[in-house]
Amino acid sequence: MSPKTRESALTALAIALLILGVVTAPAATMPQIDPLSKECIGCHDGAAGPNVEVNLRNDPAGRGSHVHSFDGEHPIGMIYQSYVDMKPGYKPISAEERNMIMVNGAVGCLTCHDPLNPAKGHLIKSDKNSALCLTCHDK
Repeated sequence: MSPKTRESALTALAIALLILGVVTAPAATMPQIDPLSKECIGCHDGAAGPNVEVNLRNDPAGRGSHVHSFDGEHPIGMIYQSYVDMKPGYKPISAEERNMIMVNGAVGCLTCHDPLNPAKGHLIKSDKNSALCLTCHDK
């Protein structure tokens, strides 16, 4: 049997076993909350500070990735470059945006927020005319 035929046969066998449920595909790794975001969430629990719902997400191939509100709903944990590579509407972060902190390439609280900024929302820069959002999103 040629190596190409063998590879095709093994692929077909693996697909058949998955379909029959004999074996399962490994589950996607659940995104983790980075240590800096854990600090934020520790206070934003509704008691010490306003409650923020954690929306862990890292599925650039998934279809349900739109956020309908920014009242504590923006996802964290997403490996940003994988979204740039796989989904329309995401832009590469320019070198000028060094103040956008991404721990291990993942979006977290400090990607958009600066806890030392006393202004409402503690944003890293003004969002006038959606300037902050348009740093990453096309629209």
